[in-house]
Amino acid sequence: MSTTAPWQVLTCNNPSPMTLEGTNTYLLGAVGADDVVVVDPGPADHPEHLEAILDAASHRSVQQILITHRHADHLGAAAALAELSGAPVRSFDPELCRSPRPGGGEARNSSPAPLRDGERISVGGVDIDVLHTPGHTADSVCFWLPQHRVMLTGDTILGRGTSMVDYPDGTLADYLATLARLQSYGDVPLLPGHGSQQPDLAAAAARYAAQRRQRLDQLHQLRRKHPDHSPAQLAELIYGPRPGVQQHVILQLINAQLDYLNG
Repeated sequence: MSTTAPWQVLTCNNPSPMTLEGTNTYLLGAVGADDVVVVDPGPADHPEHLEAILDAASHRSVQQILITHRHADHLGAAAALAELSGAPVRSFDPELCRSPRPGGGEARNSSPAPLRDGERISVGGVDIDVLHTPGHTADSVCFWLPQHRVMLTGDTILGRGTSMVDYPDGTLADYLATLARLQSYGDVPLLPGHGSQQPDLAAAAARYAAQRRQRLDQLHQLRRKHPDHSPAQLAELIYGPRPGVQQHVILQLINAQLDYLNG
């Protein structure tokens, strides 16, 4: 990454099969700018990560805290960071937005506007375009930096492996539409919510879509062969044992695929 890139990544020490090396927090702001935006401040139970964010933003004013989606490993520290920095928390879901009270605490009757598709946020010399990209969750968003042609993808596309569809909140129909939308941005870098930067957003989105369609075809064939199988039995045939991955996650994947096939 160029030393002049207007982003800095801090990875929380919360590794797992679902979070890979940990949750990535991004600070967006041009080098030398007085203001900065924080994207996904991480989980609530890692005070050392919150301290690292504040240290990285020192001598700059945190203007907004942006959330890519509702999962706790991205959202959990947002309230504490808002209180410490005085910055509002903004999400696509209005229920997750909050404004800190002057002097600390949370304002009860004043919430910032939720993120909206097509909105442009300009802070610290950086333009940030909001894309509503449902699928992983219903409230998922990505952030496009048009001046630098790079996409922050949250959990919609990861640095390696594949992402889950958190069914029924997220749906496979939405996810495939989102992947098609992201492919239209071409061979630009992506900055994921977990894992390392990828060089080609369109290629990554195409791989994800192809993998999903392959699973759909596999499930369609198995369901024809085993019409009486339960979702759990179908999951076992498709995925087999997955050490470290909770069974409910696998069942979510199968149920999302069944929902899609059932139309």
